[in-house]
Amino acid sequence: MWRDTGRPVKVLILDARACLPLLVFVVYWSWTTFYIAATGIVFFSVISWAGLTVPATLRTLRRLFIGPLRPAVPSWKRRRLA
Repeated sequence: MWRDTGRPVKVLILDARACLPLLVFVVYWSWTTFYIAATGIVFFSVISWAGLTVPATLRTLRRLFIGPLRPAVPSWKRRRLA
């Protein structure tokens, strides 16, 4: 039981975070919310297929936008080989 606590939560085959757009669609039915829900489910499925979680994906996107230079970190604390 405790060995599964670090794994992402899944509902059937979907990541549990993918159920939030689906819930919004079920509560407020319209074509716009359907498209948002479908896009959300596809997005979460792709990052789950890639083996990432949402926080890891956001960190990767931040790294791509900002680049390797982190000006808020002092020079003696910068990771040189990472």
